[in-house]
Amino acid sequence: MLSIIVTWRNREELRGALPGLVETARRVGGEVIVVNFGGDAEAVARQTDTYRDAVRVVELREQPYFHKTRAQNLGAHFARHDTLFFCDCDIIVEPASIDALVARLGAEPGRFATLKGVRETERNSRQAKNVVRFGYRLDVKIRNGRELAIVDNEEDAQDGTRQAPGLLLVRRDDFLAVNGYNGRLHGWGWEDQDMISRLTLGAGLTRIQEGHALHISHDDHARISQYPVTNRWESRDRMFRQALAFYDDDDFLGTFTQDIEQLSGELVAVA
Repeated sequence: MLSIIVTWRNREELRGALPGLVETARRVGGEVIVVNFGGDAEAVARQTDTYRDAVRVVELREQPYFHKTRAQNLGAHFARHDTLFFCDCDIIVEPASIDALVARLGAEPGRFATLKGVRETERNSRQAKNVVRFGYRLDVKIRNGRELAIVDNEEDAQDGTRQAPGLLLVRRDDFLAVNGYNGRLHGWGWEDQDMISRLTLGAGLTRIQEGHALHISHDDHARISQYPVTNRWESRDRMFRQALAFYDDDDFLGTFTQDIEQLSGELVAVA
């Protein structure tokens, strides 16, 4: 039914996320895959040990930085089921919400889904002072008439909510149709929106936004310290401009095939 793919590198929040993910997999007859992309093997083992029989760990060593898109592709390669759920390691899911989305995707061809939003476990985790809410809207239309609108807000300091573009459910066939995530985008901040863009503009799918989860709050150091960036806003802007250039060239393909070919020789273990 469902393969839940969690990418990880030296983050303690995984411990808090696993109970909900394992329960979700149990309810739908699925699996949880954790991709350790160059992180501390002992640290991920400590956090997954309680769920040893329910979690598979795919491990690469000696990676200089976390590369989320390539890690996502690697997780998809080892997935056993026809529906994929890409989930961050700091998310506490509501199993019923994921169960409902899996059912919708099974009944409604031509769609993919993201959760509608998340709520921070610590309200105003971004430590806003006067600006309590801000965000942006992206509108893109291509020559064949396909259109895309992405609304993305930072945390609302008053109620702790924001969008969740990275919590993605997609059929394996649709994922492969766009050749997975785009490993040419490396950094923090646009790889999730890029996948939404390519599934919409490239594959012609319609996005469902439904359900909520909790985000385990943390600071920006935890957010970007494993990436080769020092400023998340500059990284997001650079990645967006890269992605837009690909779309302008009618290039909506990711790098799944290439990533698997390269990374398969670097695997340390698949448990």
